[in-house]
Amino acid sequence: MFSTTILVGAATTLVGSARESAADLDATTNVFTSRVGQVRMVVPRVWRATDVPTYPGVVLWMTPRAGEGGQIALTSEPFTRELYCSWPVACRTLRESLPHRYYCAIKTKLRAEGIHVGVAGTGPKENEANGFQSIWFDYEDGRHFLRHAIAMSSDRAVSLVLSAPTNDARGSLGRPFDQALRTLRILTAEESAVLATNAPADLGTPLNAPSKLGGPAPVVPPPAPTGLSPVGPCN
Repeated sequence: MFSTTILVGAATTLVGSARESAADLDATTNVFTSRVGQVRMVVPRVWRATDVPTYPGVVLWMTPRAGEGGQIALTSEPFTRELYCSWPVACRTLRESLPHRYYCAIKTKLRAEGIHVGVAGTGPKENEANGFQSIWFDYEDGRHFLRHAIAMSSDRAVSLVLSAPTNDARGSLGRPFDQALRTLRILTAEESAVLATNAPADLGTPLNAPSKLGGPAPVVPPPAPTGLSPVGPCN
């Protein structure tokens, strides 16, 4: 299961060192496309973005251009049986949506670390039209104040995570976070095929460029759809 606490530390380290994204960000429309993550999203205006790989699964970092504290990270990972079976049994067997069950797993882990986790709210209707079920929730540890949205399709688990230095800052950054979440969608098969064909020409920076946190970041190609649901009995 992706560690959101690691994400907080990585976001804090990266602030102030992010470069402008030359790879999958359209400078005219602010639309970011991830071939590896198989997602597309509009970056909020007056925010800068970087797609330099850091932790596995993180496909984009965003920070306000005005220099105020706060950052947003976009993660995308295959929704696999391994991920599903890493959730506690009590979470897997809930009679709720997959995002709610994933939230249960994250909440269980964070609360075990003494982090306060809020109640999950329903995500925007736009996500449903774009191929996702989604929820969002807040949590904090006294030093970091986060808002986390989980959006899931049949084969992807995507997170949008806002980290802010204060509760007030989290509230003031809620609008751009919500704007980004509303535009999030899965790539179509046709879009994925075009990106795969044109990847060498479209990607100005290699996806295996050295990480800002040190060491090379491995390239993980998007998995081929298997047609098999990861939801089911776990060994």
